[in-house]
Amino acid sequence: MRRHKQNQQQPSSRSIIMTMELDDPQNEEVVPLSSSNKLSPLEIENNNNTKQDELKVEAYQLDQKQTPNHDTFLSPYLPVPVLNFLYPPIVPRSIQLLRAENIAIPACYLCVGILQGLSGPFINVYPLFLGATEAQQTTIMSIRSLPASFKIVFGFLSDNVPFLGYRRKAYMFLGWALSSLSMAALYYGSNLERAAINVVEQEAVGATISQGEEQSLSQSYEPPEDAPSIQFLTLSLLLFGTGFWFADVMGDSLVAEKAKLEPPSSRGQLQSTCYACRFFGLMVC
Repeated sequence: MRRHKQNQQQPSSRSIIMTMELDDPQNEEVVPLSSSNKLSPLEIENNNNTKQDELKVEAYQLDQKQTPNHDTFLSPYLPVPVLNFLYPPIVPRSIQLLRAENIAIPACYLCVGILQGLSGPFINVYPLFLGATEAQQTTIMSIRSLPASFKIVFGFLSDNVPFLGYRRKAYMFLGWALSSLSMAALYYGSNLERAAINVVEQEAVGATISQGEEQSLSQSYEPPEDAPSIQFLTLSLLLFGTGFWFADVMGDSLVAEKAKLEPPSSRGQLQSTCYACRFFGLMVC
Protein backbone atom coordinates (compact mmCIF):
# COMPACT_ATOMS: atom_id res chain seq x y z
CA MET A 1 0.00 0.00 0.00
CA ARG A 2 2.76 2.45 0.87
CA ARG A 3 4.66 1.65 -2.36
CA HIS A 4 1.48 2.20 -4.34
CA LYS A 5 0.90 5.64 -2.77
CA GLN A 6 4.53 6.67 -3.38
CA ASN A 7 4.23 5.69 -7.05
CA GLN A 8 1.12 7.86 -7.39
CA GLN A 9 2.74 10.88 -5.70
CA GLN A 10 5.99 10.86 -7.73
CA PRO A 11 5.50 11.90 -11.38
CA SER A 12 7.17 9.83 -14.01
CA SER A 13 9.97 11.11 -16.24
CA ARG A 14 7.72 10.85 -19.30
CA SER A 15 5.09 13.18 -17.80
CA ILE A 16 7.80 15.67 -16.83
CA ILE A 17 9.08 15.78 -20.44
CA MET A 18 5.53 16.33 -21.81
CA THR A 19 4.96 19.14 -19.33
CA MET A 20 8.19 20.86 -20.37
CA GLU A 21 7.24 20.62 -24.05
CA LEU A 22 3.85 22.22 -23.36
CA ASP A 23 5.45 25.05 -21.38
CA ASP A 24 7.95 25.77 -24.14
CA PRO A 25 6.89 29.08 -25.89
CA GLN A 26 8.24 27.76 -29.21
CA ASN A 27 5.56 25.08 -29.23
CA GLU A 28 2.68 27.53 -28.73
CA GLU A 29 0.16 27.68 -31.58
CA VAL A 30 -1.74 30.81 -32.61
CA VAL A 31 -5.42 30.27 -31.92
CA PRO A 32 -7.55 32.08 -34.53
CA LEU A 33 -10.32 34.32 -33.28
CA SER A 34 -13.77 32.95 -33.81
CA SER A 35 -17.23 34.42 -33.56
CA SER A 36 -17.56 32.82 -30.15
CA ASN A 37 -14.83 35.11 -28.77
CA LYS A 38 -16.87 38.10 -27.60
CA LEU A 39 -15.57 41.35 -26.21
CA SER A 40 -16.12 42.13 -22.59
CA PRO A 41 -18.32 45.10 -21.64
CA LEU A 42 -15.24 47.03 -20.59
CA GLU A 43 -13.58 46.51 -23.98
CA ILE A 44 -16.77 47.58 -25.78
CA GLU A 45 -16.93 50.74 -23.70
CA ASN A 46 -13.29 51.52 -24.45
CA ASN A 47 -13.89 51.07 -28.18
CA ASN A 48 -16.90 53.40 -28.05
CA ASN A 49 -14.89 56.03 -26.20
CA THR A 50 -12.15 55.76 -28.82
CA LYS A 51 -14.66 56.27 -31.64
CA GLN A 52 -16.16 59.27 -29.88
CA ASP A 53 -12.72 60.81 -29.49
CA GLU A 54 -12.04 60.28 -33.20
CA LEU A 55 -15.34 61.94 -34.10
CA LYS A 56 -14.50 64.91 -31.87
CA VAL A 57 -11.14 65.28 -33.59
CA GLU A 58 -12.79 65.15 -37.01
CA ALA A 59 -15.39 67.72 -35.94
CA TYR A 60 -12.64 70.01 -34.65
CA GLN A 61 -10.70 69.67 -37.90
CA LEU A 62 -13.88 70.40 -39.86
CA ASP A 63 -14.50 73.44 -37.69
CA GLN A 64 -11.03 74.80 -38.37
CA LYS A 65 -11.22 74.17 -42.12
CA GLN A 66 -11.85 77.30 -44.17
CA THR A 67 -14.16 77.26 -47.20
CA PRO A 68 -13.26 79.85 -49.85
CA ASN A 69 -16.12 82.11 -50.94
CA HIS A 70 -14.43 84.07 -53.69
CA ASP A 71 -16.00 81.82 -56.32
CA THR A 72 -19.57 82.93 -55.55
CA PHE A 73 -21.50 85.08 -58.02
CA LEU A 74 -21.83 87.85 -55.40
CA SER A 75 -18.13 88.08 -54.60
CA PRO A 76 -17.36 90.86 -57.17
CA TYR A 77 -20.16 93.07 -55.83
CA LEU A 78 -20.05 92.70 -52.04
CA PRO A 79 -17.43 93.67 -49.46
CA VAL A 80 -15.60 90.93 -47.63
CA PRO A 81 -17.49 91.22 -44.28
CA VAL A 82 -20.87 90.89 -46.00
CA LEU A 83 -19.57 88.06 -48.14
CA ASN A 84 -18.32 86.23 -45.05
CA PHE A 85 -21.72 86.70 -43.43
CA LEU A 86 -23.60 85.23 -46.40
CA TYR A 87 -21.02 82.52 -47.09
CA PRO A 88 -19.33 81.73 -43.74
CA PRO A 89 -15.81 80.37 -44.34
CA ILE A 90 -16.06 77.98 -41.36
CA VAL A 91 -19.15 76.31 -42.87
CA PRO A 92 -18.64 73.55 -45.45
CA ARG A 93 -19.70 74.33 -49.00
CA SER A 94 -22.41 71.65 -48.95
CA ILE A 95 -24.43 73.51 -46.29
CA GLN A 96 -23.99 77.10 -47.47
CA LEU A 97 -27.61 77.85 -48.33
CA LEU A 98 -26.96 80.63 -50.85
CA ARG A 99 -24.86 78.43 -53.08
CA ALA A 100 -26.43 77.55 -56.44
CA GLU A 101 -26.60 73.86 -55.52
CA ASN A 102 -28.36 74.60 -52.19
CA ILE A 103 -30.55 77.59 -53.03
CA ALA A 104 -33.60 75.33 -53.50
CA ILE A 105 -33.74 74.65 -49.75
CA PRO A 106 -34.33 78.23 -48.50
CA ALA A 107 -36.50 78.89 -51.58
CA CYS A 108 -38.68 75.93 -50.61
CA TYR A 109 -39.15 77.24 -47.08
CA LEU A 110 -39.87 80.74 -48.37
CA CYS A 111 -42.54 79.42 -50.75
CA VAL A 112 -44.09 77.40 -47.93
CA GLY A 113 -44.45 80.54 -45.82
CA ILE A 114 -45.81 82.64 -48.70
CA LEU A 115 -48.40 80.06 -49.73
CA GLN A 116 -49.48 79.52 -46.15
CA GLY A 117 -50.11 83.23 -45.82
CA LEU A 118 -51.92 83.56 -49.15
CA SER A 119 -54.08 80.45 -49.01
CA GLY A 120 -55.49 81.13 -45.55
CA PRO A 121 -57.64 84.18 -46.37
CA PHE A 122 -58.68 82.67 -49.70
CA ILE A 123 -60.01 79.51 -48.06
CA ASN A 124 -61.69 81.44 -45.26
CA VAL A 125 -63.58 83.83 -47.56
CA TYR A 126 -64.02 82.46 -51.09
CA PRO A 127 -66.13 79.35 -50.30
CA LEU A 128 -68.62 81.54 -48.45
CA PHE A 129 -68.77 83.82 -51.48
CA LEU A 130 -69.71 80.79 -53.59
CA GLY A 131 -72.58 80.06 -51.23
CA ALA A 132 -70.99 77.26 -49.20
CA THR A 133 -72.63 76.31 -45.94
CA GLU A 134 -70.76 76.46 -42.65
CA ALA A 135 -70.31 72.69 -42.71
CA GLN A 136 -68.82 72.85 -46.21
CA GLN A 137 -66.56 75.72 -45.16
CA THR A 138 -65.24 73.72 -42.20
CA THR A 139 -64.71 70.68 -44.43
CA ILE A 140 -62.72 72.67 -46.99
CA MET A 141 -60.48 74.12 -44.29
CA SER A 142 -59.85 70.64 -42.87
CA ILE A 143 -59.16 69.08 -46.28
CA ARG A 144 -56.41 71.57 -47.05
CA SER A 145 -54.54 70.53 -43.90
CA LEU A 146 -55.38 66.83 -44.17
CA PRO A 147 -52.19 65.86 -46.10
CA ALA A 148 -50.11 67.23 -43.22
CA SER A 149 -51.22 64.18 -41.22
CA PHE A 150 -49.33 61.95 -43.69
CA LYS A 151 -45.98 63.72 -43.48
CA ILE A 152 -44.38 60.68 -41.85
CA VAL A 153 -45.63 58.53 -44.76
CA PHE A 154 -44.07 60.95 -47.24
CA GLY A 155 -40.80 60.74 -45.33
CA PHE A 156 -40.74 56.93 -45.32
CA LEU A 157 -41.56 56.91 -49.04
CA SER A 158 -38.65 59.14 -49.95
CA ASP A 159 -36.29 57.18 -47.66
CA ASN A 160 -37.02 53.81 -49.23
CA VAL A 161 -38.21 54.47 -52.79
CA PRO A 162 -35.90 56.70 -54.88
CA PHE A 163 -37.57 58.59 -57.72
CA LEU A 164 -35.56 59.27 -60.89
CA GLY A 165 -32.41 58.38 -58.98
CA TYR A 166 -33.02 60.89 -56.17
CA ARG A 167 -34.60 60.57 -52.75
CA ARG A 168 -35.29 64.25 -52.04
CA LYS A 169 -34.92 66.60 -55.00
CA ALA A 170 -37.15 64.70 -57.39
CA TYR A 171 -39.89 64.37 -54.79
CA MET A 172 -39.63 68.06 -53.96
CA PHE A 173 -40.06 68.94 -57.64
CA LEU A 174 -43.00 66.53 -57.86
CA GLY A 175 -44.69 68.16 -54.86
CA TRP A 176 -44.38 71.70 -56.20
CA ALA A 177 -45.47 70.55 -59.66
CA LEU A 178 -48.63 69.01 -58.18
CA SER A 179 -49.42 72.20 -56.26
CA SER A 180 -48.81 74.38 -59.31
CA LEU A 181 -50.94 72.22 -61.61
CA SER A 182 -53.84 72.14 -59.17
CA MET A 183 -53.86 75.92 -58.81
CA ALA A 184 -53.47 76.37 -62.58
CA ALA A 185 -56.45 74.08 -63.16
CA LEU A 186 -58.50 76.10 -60.67
CA TYR A 187 -57.50 79.41 -62.24
CA TYR A 188 -57.84 78.51 -65.92
CA GLY A 189 -60.65 75.99 -65.54
CA SER A 190 -63.06 78.38 -63.86
CA ASN A 191 -63.76 82.06 -63.38
CA LEU A 192 -62.57 83.35 -60.01
CA GLU A 193 -63.60 86.95 -60.62
CA ARG A 194 -66.56 88.59 -58.98
CA ALA A 195 -69.53 89.93 -60.97
CA ALA A 196 -70.35 93.46 -59.78
CA ILE A 197 -73.92 94.74 -59.67
CA ASN A 198 -74.45 98.48 -59.30
CA VAL A 199 -77.34 99.58 -57.10
CA VAL A 200 -78.60 103.19 -57.12
CA GLU A 201 -79.39 104.60 -53.71
CA GLN A 202 -81.05 107.98 -53.18
CA GLU A 203 -79.98 110.10 -50.27
CA ALA A 204 -83.57 110.61 -49.09
CA VAL A 205 -86.58 108.45 -49.70
CA GLY A 206 -88.93 110.04 -52.22
CA ALA A 207 -86.49 112.75 -53.24
CA THR A 208 -86.34 113.69 -56.89
CA ILE A 209 -82.99 113.52 -58.61
CA SER A 210 -82.20 116.77 -60.35
CA GLN A 211 -79.72 117.31 -63.12
CA GLY A 212 -76.96 118.54 -60.83
CA GLU A 213 -77.66 116.16 -57.97
CA GLU A 214 -75.21 113.25 -57.60
CA GLN A 215 -76.25 109.68 -57.16
CA SER A 216 -74.58 107.51 -54.59
CA LEU A 217 -73.72 104.10 -56.01
CA SER A 218 -73.05 100.94 -54.02
CA GLN A 219 -71.75 97.73 -55.56
CA SER A 220 -72.85 94.24 -54.75
CA TYR A 221 -70.96 91.14 -55.88
CA GLU A 222 -72.11 87.67 -56.80
CA PRO A 223 -70.38 84.63 -58.35
CA PRO A 224 -70.36 84.48 -62.14
CA GLU A 225 -72.01 81.65 -64.01
CA ASP A 226 -68.73 79.86 -64.72
CA ALA A 227 -67.48 80.10 -61.11
CA PRO A 228 -65.96 76.90 -59.67
CA SER A 229 -68.26 74.51 -57.87
CA ILE A 230 -67.70 73.60 -54.24
CA GLN A 231 -66.65 70.08 -55.25
CA PHE A 232 -64.09 71.29 -57.81
CA LEU A 233 -62.71 73.85 -55.36
CA THR A 234 -62.36 71.20 -52.67
CA LEU A 235 -60.53 68.79 -55.01
CA SER A 236 -58.14 71.51 -56.16
CA LEU A 237 -57.30 72.50 -52.61
CA LEU A 238 -56.75 68.86 -51.63
CA LEU A 239 -54.23 68.37 -54.45
CA PHE A 240 -52.63 71.68 -53.61
CA GLY A 241 -52.23 70.68 -49.96
CA THR A 242 -50.83 67.27 -50.90
CA GLY A 243 -48.09 68.72 -53.10
CA PHE A 244 -47.48 71.56 -50.65
CA TRP A 245 -46.84 69.33 -47.65
CA PHE A 246 -44.97 66.77 -49.76
CA ALA A 247 -42.44 69.41 -50.79
CA ASP A 248 -42.26 70.67 -47.21
CA VAL A 249 -41.29 67.18 -45.97
CA MET A 250 -38.53 66.95 -48.57
CA GLY A 251 -37.15 70.30 -47.41
CA ASP A 252 -37.14 69.11 -43.79
CA SER A 253 -35.37 65.90 -44.84
CA LEU A 254 -32.64 67.79 -46.67
CA VAL A 255 -32.09 70.06 -43.69
CA ALA A 256 -31.88 67.07 -41.33
CA GLU A 257 -29.26 65.41 -43.54
CA LYS A 258 -27.14 68.52 -44.02
CA ALA A 259 -27.32 69.47 -40.33
CA LYS A 260 -25.02 66.51 -39.59
CA LEU A 261 -22.26 68.27 -41.53
CA GLU A 262 -22.40 71.46 -39.48
CA PRO A 263 -19.29 72.26 -37.44
CA PRO A 264 -19.78 72.61 -33.67
CA SER A 265 -19.35 76.38 -33.75
CA SER A 266 -22.36 76.91 -36.06
CA ARG A 267 -24.52 73.95 -35.15
CA GLY A 268 -28.23 74.76 -35.40
CA GLN A 269 -27.76 77.73 -37.72
CA LEU A 270 -28.93 75.83 -40.80
CA GLN A 271 -32.32 74.93 -39.38
CA SER A 272 -32.90 78.33 -37.82
CA THR A 273 -32.09 80.06 -41.12
CA CYS A 274 -34.55 77.89 -43.04
CA TYR A 275 -37.36 78.51 -40.57
CA ALA A 276 -36.56 82.22 -40.60
CA CYS A 277 -37.17 82.18 -44.37
CA ARG A 278 -40.45 80.35 -43.80
CA PHE A 279 -41.81 82.73 -41.19
CA PHE A 280 -40.60 85.73 -43.16
CA GLY A 281 -42.76 84.61 -46.08
CA LEU A 282 -45.68 84.02 -43.73
CA MET A 283 -45.24 87.46 -42.17
CA VAL A 284 -45.06 89.28 -45.50
CA CYS A 285 -48.23 87.66 -46.82
